[in-house]
Amino acid sequence: MQELQNFQNWCSELSKTTLSQGKLPPTVLRKMLRSFRGKLVVPPEIGIDVGVSLARGKYLVSSSDPITGTRKRIGWHAVNVSANDVATSGIMPDVLNVIALFPEGTREADIHRIIAEMNRTARDLNIAVAGGHTEITPGLKRPIITVTAMGSGKKFVTAAGSKPFDSILVTKTAGIEGTSILAGLPSVKKLVGQSWARKGRALIDELSVMKEAREAFQTGQVHAMHDVTEGGVVGAVYEMSVASKVGFQINEECVPVDESTGAICKVLSADPLKLIGSGSLLIACLEKSSQLIAGRLESKGILCSQIGRFLPLKQGRFLEREGKRIRVTEDSIRDELWRLLSKYGDLS
Repeated sequence: MQELQNFQNWCSELSKTTLSQGKLPPTVLRKMLRSFRGKLVVPPEIGIDVGVSLARGKYLVSSSDPITGTRKRIGWHAVNVSANDVATSGIMPDVLNVIALFPEGTREADIHRIIAEMNRTARDLNIAVAGGHTEITPGLKRPIITVTAMGSGKKFVTAAGSKPFDSILVTKTAGIEGTSILAGLPSVKKLVGQSWARKGRALIDELSVMKEAREAFQTGQVHAMHDVTEGGVVGAVYEMSVASKVGFQINEECVPVDESTGAICKVLSADPLKLIGSGSLLIACLEKSSQLIAGRLESKGILCSQIGRFLPLKQGRFLEREGKRIRVTEDSIRDELWRLLSKYGDLS
């Protein structure tokens, strides 16, 4: 009862607080999560992709994600983003539930197209759609799709397992999802040209991290994994460090950036390292294990780069950029996508 009263008091104190678009700030979210506990192996925490509970002797891993930043291929985005979170545990998702909310006036054919896309995407990933809920919702301006993915297994990792002096590896390139979204905006196409826009849109096919998560986990050398979502590579490393209670040092020059991402970000004056990046996976491991993991992934055709290392917490959290050490804090991370969407148009 006291816990509920404390939560209600906190809600009352913040009733007039105005928040910006995107994820809730960690300072706000952290207070909310205090009320969510129970018989869980891994309870909700900042930087943790999944919840873990015990079910019949196995670990049940689950994660939910909404898609709010794009309309194009929204079914593809929805399935992959949620499946990615579960895959970061090393346990692959095998079932998902869907909540699909559509604005008034949505045509039946448009709903069918999105649901069919979700079914195809799930089937290609060997995931079954177990059910969910679909409705026409008053007040919406665009569809909102939320997916909960689940899987079970005998062992797992989380983003909280990083240790001081672990190597930080990243797969593929920075800003994959953000690039694919921005490249589809008419105003951005005009600025960057059809060629770069077409190449940027093609990155959407790289959205899944299930393959690299499975391959890396099977080496038995992984301490922690985290997918790169809102806040980009810098934001994801920061979240891992918070979850693991460590510091970090990452080198901008070591983070691979696709040519199309670089071209689009240059024209839009955006930082690719802070652009939403579903499709990239962060891996923490011992320095001596980094070549083994990277070699295994690259033998499967997946680029894997060492971009820095975790440090003892007292040594701080830094990004090395052009010879300077820039301190990274939760206040310094805001995903570039939201800023650019407000400047260059809606999601039509």
